[in-house]
Amino acid sequence: MMYLVYTALLALNVSVAVLESFLTINEALETTNESYVQKNADLYQRFLATYVVNEAKVGKHWAKAQKVQEVTKDLYDYIQKTKIELIAFTEQIPYEEAENLDPRNISRQDNYDDPTRFFLGVDNNTSSGKAYELHTRLHEYRDFLLTMVEEKDKENIPLRSLHVEGTKWYNANGEEQSWEVFHFSHTIIVADLALLNKIQNDVLNAENDIVSYLYSAISDEDFKFDTISARVVPVSNSVLVGSNFEADVFVAAFDSKAEISATIDGREYTGEGGSIRYKVPANTIGTRKVNGTIHVPASFGVKSYPFQFEYEVRQSTATVSADKMNVFYVGVDNPVSAIAGGITDANTRVEISNGTITKTKPGEYVVRVNTPGVDATVRVYAKENGKETLMGSKTFRVKRVPDPVARINGQDEGVKRIDKNTLANAGGLLVSMKDFEFELSLKIASFNVQVSRDGELSPMMPSDGNKFTSGMIDNFKRCKRGDKVFITDIYAAMPEGRRMLGDMILTIK
Repeated sequence: MMYLVYTALLALNVSVAVLESFLTINEALETTNESYVQKNADLYQRFLATYVVNEAKVGKHWAKAQKVQEVTKDLYDYIQKTKIELIAFTEQIPYEEAENLDPRNISRQDNYDDPTRFFLGVDNNTSSGKAYELHTRLHEYRDFLLTMVEEKDKENIPLRSLHVEGTKWYNANGEEQSWEVFHFSHTIIVADLALLNKIQNDVLNAENDIVSYLYSAISDEDFKFDTISARVVPVSNSVLVGSNFEADVFVAAFDSKAEISATIDGREYTGEGGSIRYKVPANTIGTRKVNGTIHVPASFGVKSYPFQFEYEVRQSTATVSADKMNVFYVGVDNPVSAIAGGITDANTRVEISNGTITKTKPGEYVVRVNTPGVDATVRVYAKENGKETLMGSKTFRVKRVPDPVARINGQDEGVKRIDKNTLANAGGLLVSMKDFEFELSLKIASFNVQVSRDGELSPMMPSDGNKFTSGMIDNFKRCKRGDKVFITDIYAAMPEGRRMLGDMILTIK
């Protein structure tokens, strides 16, 4: 009997080779999905180019295609989130950690108990598990896609990649099962991840089917115009010095497979995919006008269509200013304003060479520097078209906070002569900054007092704070006119630590 139990337990173990196969399949599916995402993006780009040419004719189909793109992305992202939630649930780790965990680093790749609970619920009740929600989302997505199709064409678009309608599922014993149980009951986590990637693949395929259908619904008659003209779609009409100007130049309502060419400012260009990518260095500041002609194969010979456009080349500019002083001080928050001319705050990045810089609101930052005597340079970068360009910089000197001055509580700074009762009732020392823009919470940390009375010097009396001790006050009260009070070894608590201040010599009046 024990041998039979042992044999059954061995049968539950998944071999390393099988796990490796699922991981390999999962990675292959992820690569395939990336390819399909790009394929669909290219299809949308061709659709957009056609829409730009003739908004009135293509607008209805393009609006539907945009809606398909929006709903597909929402479902695709939902499945992507489900994969991360599955890893977090199975590995018992936070979502943020699961988001960055490679499936090959999952600790129990053959775990099927936790994935089953995740998808089917604790009692295999599909209505409480994630699989039921996923199945519902796929149903809704399929139904939505079919609303994009004319009734007469629905038979020709079966959406076979979405197996959620009219299909029956059976286990190894020939017993009918639900979609949820068939796919997610007692399946290991790496197999579930591969399946979810496959479902994402199906979704992308279905998206391509529908958008291709919408694109093909634009008939040849839609492109019979009285006139035809060249169109230019620039990536940006304003670029920075040192970067490139890029634009798509294409012919309205023309076959994307046509071999077109163009002559632009005397140079010859060859098209690909029905458009021409025009790319030239932007080395001169100002407005640049471009003239050209695009050549299109016609039924007899070649037809040429002239075009012109202009774009602006901007100088890299940035403004950096300290909001209080043109110096950064160690240990305090130094407010700074930094903006890149003509660039939105979202596309601006600011860094510093000595210390840290933290954004508080658009265009406003706080700098904390560490090393006095080492200059700090603030640099402002603009992010455009996937690249960063240095817009400008400014260098600041870095200093430690100036020495504060100790004074008697209730007395003006620099007092030399004082009444003994005033001194005894002052309570202690204060510290103040002179001509300093920053508001600092400073305090006397310690000091010593000696009293010269009748030509004799009292013992040293220390204070571990900013208050006069009872011994100090008693000595003050016994002073006579002309006696002297020496306050020495005065230390202030500064942002960077304790700092010794200047001594005070008081004469009793």
